Amino acid sequence: MNNSDESIQHLTSRLMRIINKHCRIEELPIRMGKNSGLTAKEVHCIQAIGKNEGINIKNIGDTLGVTKSAASQMVGKLEKKGFTRKERAADNDKEVLAFLTDAGWEAFEAHQEFHERHLRTLKERLQDFPDTQIALASAILAVVETVVNERMAELFGE
Repeated sequence: MNNSDESIQHLTSRLMRIINKHCRIEELPIRMGKNSGLTAKEVHCIQAIGKNEGINIKNIGDTLGVTKSAASQMVGKLEKKGFTRKERAADNDKEVLAFLTDAGWEAFEAHQEFHERHLRTLKERLQDFPDTQIALASAILAVVETVVNERMAELFGE
């Protein structure tokens, strides 16, 4: 194995560890005051709706990187918990739009604050890297995402 192959192997191993850790986080209930029964997946769904009030289910799925069916199930689950509400689109009976309730907006705001703190920490830790290296890392991750998208299309016919 040459140096380039070894570097790519190390990169993919690190990405896999990060992805696995992220998946563990996504499944756990998070603590946000009285909204402590929400998983990270649910909160990200709330974020997608809050940033795009009246978004349709397909677009929620696209935003979250999940199927329309998975997005629909998540919105339904959040509706039962009192964080979202669904309405039919005025111009299309088949299209379902999602909105946040007051409890949904509280969860949205709490998570926004969390993301701002997380982003500040990340910025502090990356500040010694030049912009060109950050851009390069982003470009590399874009290529990795493209390969993953192709693999998903191959496996799932997407």
